[in-house]
Amino acid sequence: MRLILLRHGETDWNALDRYQGHTDIELNAEGERQARRAAGGPVGDLIEDAEELVAVCSPLARARHTAEIVLQARVGAASVALDPELVELAGGEWEGLELSAIAERWPDEHRLWRAEPALDAGPVGGETLRGGGGRALRALRGHVPSHWGDTPRDGGAQTLLAVAHGALIRAATGLLLRHEGEAFAAMERIGNARAAVLQGAFAPDTGAEGWGDWTLEGYNI
Repeated sequence: MRLILLRHGETDWNALDRYQGHTDIELNAEGERQARRAAGGPVGDLIEDAEELVAVCSPLARARHTAEIVLQARVGAASVALDPELVELAGGEWEGLELSAIAERWPDEHRLWRAEPALDAGPVGGETLRGGGGRALRALRGHVPSHWGDTPRDGGAQTLLAVAHGALIRAATGLLLRHEGEAFAAMERIGNARAAVLQGAFAPDTGAEGWGDWTLEGYNI
């Protein structure tokens, strides 16, 4: 199966570099334009080419609106499941603050979040990247139709699209690829209305082998 993890378009808080977390902020005009560009680009092509498509998204407005724009443009009125497990990492004491203020008050925690990201780092009083990424992957595994595992297909004939949030997507991608330490720190941030695209299959449970065997087809596309 193909897994497309698409970040929502820009909001006013993104433009101000404020930590949004669980705060429900809508797309701004630029975010809507970004979603339309995503629909017209390679992510939209992959969605349209899928023989079987399952679409899920975070219930926060910025993700829902992005999903609606992209799907309407490429496949019409598609059904989208809202899953609260796909919301962004809880911001704790950082929720609503600009990153410059966070860096001034919590320099070490900010460094591990932005300059040298670590899977076990996260907002003070909030959620770690590892915790949020694992939460999202457990939810996504539950959205995979049972017959996909019974009849594996090549390429992206079976496609799971998840529209969610930047930190969550980077963390989930890192976990799928088993990136730790420097390998995870080297992964760039996912831009607004950009996606990580992977090919593989979920393991029945995480265990010692992680989340299954996955390869990266595209990142920040």
